[in-house]
Amino acid sequence: MNITIYSTTTCAFCHVLTAWLDKEKIIYTKKNTDEDSAALAEFMSVNEGSLSVPFTVIKDDSGNETKILGFDQAKFRQTLGL
Repeated sequence: MNITIYSTTTCAFCHVLTAWLDKEKIIYTKKNTDEDSAALAEFMSVNEGSLSVPFTVIKDDSGNETKILGFDQAKFRQTLGL
């Protein structure tokens, strides 16, 4: 499973999400869109029109993607099988 979180350095919900994932021992890649222009361009190509963060893309081993806007803990638990 591959998890990418698009965030900004000042986003409180982004910090809550990554702290929760750390507590659950879930490995992820965090891309700060306000510090990295390549991350911002990538975010703009996958965000489905939303400019809000955190925006998470979870790819399972078969290549299926789940996109989660914000910190929807129930959806994260379901998607990650927690």
